[in-house]
Amino acid sequence: MNKLRVVQVGTGTWVHSAHIAEALKGLTDIYEVIGIVEEDESRIPDMMTRPAYAGYEFITWEGALAAKPDAFIIETDEHKLVENAIRALEYGYPVYMDKPGSEDAGQFRRMCELAASKNLPLELGYMYRENAAIRYARELVKNGTFGHIFSVEGQMGVGDSKSYREMLKRFKGGMLYYLGCHLIDLVVTFCGVPKEIIPLNVSTGLDNVGSIDLGMAAFRYDNGVSYVRACASEPGAALRRSVIISGYDATLHISRMEVPRPGVNTNIPEAKITIGRQDPWRDRSQKLDFAPERRYDRLLKNFASYVRGEAVNPYTPEYEAELHDIIMTACGYDVRRQSREDKRNGKIPTCH
Repeated sequence: MNKLRVVQVGTGTWVHSAHIAEALKGLTDIYEVIGIVEEDESRIPDMMTRPAYAGYEFITWEGALAAKPDAFIIETDEHKLVENAIRALEYGYPVYMDKPGSEDAGQFRRMCELAASKNLPLELGYMYRENAAIRYARELVKNGTFGHIFSVEGQMGVGDSKSYREMLKRFKGGMLYYLGCHLIDLVVTFCGVPKEIIPLNVSTGLDNVGSIDLGMAAFRYDNGVSYVRACASEPGAALRRSVIISGYDATLHISRMEVPRPGVNTNIPEAKITIGRQDPWRDRSQKLDFAPERRYDRLLKNFASYVRGEAVNPYTPEYEAELHDIIMTACGYDVRRQSREDKRNGKIPTCH
């Protein structure tokens, strides 16, 4: 089978650019990386010394288009993700793009509509979609094991440096926008579109930074409530990333989304399942065992199958657009106002 010839655009500082570049090196049976586009030329000498980019050629956007790749992988800094994805889509190329995308709801929706109208694969880098425990949960849904799911609870944090919290100033939605988007994606995956979204985002004031480093949101449904929490100021928080999925008939408790294992971005989730509602004070949970996996391999393998036409991405452009609106609302953005302004200015085209 011919390898997919791809170009990675961007070596973003805080996104997963280096992780993706490293992951592609482990998938040489599937991918051939033509080159890396970094429009900030001052960054290139330093990037060339980094192990993730060693052996890759740095090229221009013009050079990338001239090479006629099979697809583009967009890993720029966050505020440039969508504009670069739109550029690739306009030229007719499938796109893999880091999350969560633009703070401009209209711009993000235009990207999704462009992918849909051109029937081009678009995959977003929500890494937990292919987490082993989440894949297991999707199987439980198919088998009807959960019954009606009435709650998804998730928390995801880091106890990172002052510079991380300074970086969050770039986003009005702060930590819930930057990392909480992963959890919101899981809420929508398992519970659907909420009836009401209640945001609660604040600054802890740590280091006198003032960024919105603690974010929470509740999602109300007819028969349930879900909530997510993301924080950038908790010591040890990265090791407590967890999700609980509760249904009438079963509860899946993923106590740790990723436990590191030897190898680049290799990890394993820790989880247990409780089926049935008898004997409430007796622990009837069953511990689940998963094999170690590299975080991004399945996402990138999926993307290759979408580009080759071997599979269809279940996360459609329409889903991504709806999810992005929900994330924006949970983070305190006025999505409806943006939408009205875009329609008034003629910025939202149809898919036809």
